Amino acid sequence: MNDDMAWPIVPGDYQIGDVNSPVAVLIIGRGKVVLPDARYAIMGTLKTENIGLEKVITNIVSNPRIRFLVICGREEFGHFPASAVTSLYKRGADAQMRIVGSRSAIPFLCNIPREAVDRFRRQVEVIDLVHLKDVSEIVAYDPLYELDESSAEELARTIDDCWARDPGPFPGEALTFTREPLLVDSGHIAVELNRLADDIVGQMLRMPSERLSTRTDLVIVSSEFRMIIDPVDGVVRTVPSVGLAGQMQRYLKGGE
Repeated sequence: MNDDMAWPIVPGDYQIGDVNSPVAVLIIGRGKVVLPDARYAIMGTLKTENIGLEKVITNIVSNPRIRFLVICGREEFGHFPASAVTSLYKRGADAQMRIVGSRSAIPFLCNIPREAVDRFRRQVEVIDLVHLKDVSEIVAYDPLYELDESSAEELARTIDDCWARDPGPFPGEALTFTREPLLVDSGHIAVELNRLADDIVGQMLRMPSERLSTRTDLVIVSSEFRMIIDPVDGVVRTVPSVGLAGQMQRYLKGGE
């Protein structure tokens, strides 16, 4: 990779190792593991199946040196981000940019071009080391956790194997693009999405005489500034992504 290139190009919950490594490590949820910096190009966490995954894809396709994406940790109930990653790798996205076959709640990639999805699927081999949670382990909030010793050893062995099979940089130039939602801080995204979800659900719990039809779609004021109007309340809101906000509304209200 060209040392003069500013990479990673979008912010996220990650740390940088050796940018010339062929391996990216993705920990589901708020998991932690200690690895030598020289073994990976980037190591980060993933909590959401939409904007969070878009950030991962954006940073990977902008570094042709990355040829393996190793996902590990514990699958998260509800968002199922690991399912989103593996389903995207195996099956891609449909015409609406919905990840095919994902168990995730809102697996829509509204802020990246289809070219990025195609490039991601060709550039990297996704290796799934995620261990699903037992039902008794499912919690309402994503906890901090550390990979246990056996999982950490499995991850280290897998990274060694990736280095041994390294095919070299992906042919062609880095694929770079910018979208405003991808530049929003991950913590701020979560807060905004949770607030929007609470508002939508709250509207659905009202008496019919107190509101307009909850089937009314959100109105886009500005895609550039991520502003919408909720016609039920007449409130202008700033959201992480206007496309994702619309998909969230349809999902929560039982739409396709």
